Amino acid sequence: MLFKLSFKNMKKSIKDYAIYFLTLVLGVAIFYMFNSLDSQQAMIQVSRFTKRNDKTNGRYAWVYICICGYCIRTTYCIC
Repeated sequence: MLFKLSFKNMKKSIKDYAIYFLTLVLGVAIFYMFNSLDSQQAMIQVSRFTKRNDKTNGRYAWVYICICGYCIRTTYCIC
């Protein structure tokens, strides 16, 4: 009797708690995905490549910042 009552209650409230359960599953999956990235061979190669190109990336970043600053200055007429 008690099992039937609890089973009916679970069936009624499954719609309410499904979003919480799916969010929890998604959060755990993303957590483990990010934790496993550092052991992937492809990510190790990307890390080596980016370490070699740090100086070049810094130069491009400054060019991008200057272009954005110029566009913002001319758009909003900040003198």
